[in-house]
Amino acid sequence: MLSPHPLGERIRRDGEIRTAAGDGRLGWIDVRDIAAAAAALLTDLDAVPGDQHDYLLTGPQALSHKEAAAIITVGTGRPVRVVHASADQQAADRRAAGIPAGFAAILADADASVRAGREDELSTAVLDLTGHPPRTFTQFVQEHEARWAAPAT
Repeated sequence: MLSPHPLGERIRRDGEIRTAAGDGRLGWIDVRDIAAAAAALLTDLDAVPGDQHDYLLTGPQALSHKEAAAIITVGTGRPVRVVHASADQQAADRRAAGIPAGFAAILADADASVRAGREDELSTAVLDLTGHPPRTFTQFVQEHEARWAAPAT
């Protein structure tokens, strides 16, 4: 979610999260937890409980973009607001950020899925696979506090 990701860039540049997800919630997950879960699956298949092809990886809590913005604001002391956009505007913003049109449409569809409540799920997969709980969004913000600073003008 940080640089060069368009969402991270917009937070840094404009102090805003532009989204078509409305008040929908999702289980924000740290990329390091995704990598640790993948490593567990790839290196020790016999030790992994359950069906190796059926894991939903999430963070420990489902948050809306508004809640995520509040955590960033508290963690960095820098105000971050949420700006609601249509799915079409979200796709156009992503294309303007250099994301190919097809992938921009997929990302806009993902926001629509969040808005509809289809991503408001949590799992214990990271803990089950790695033996450690997933990092919270608050931990992620704290660990990367300096990277949230606005760019020099």
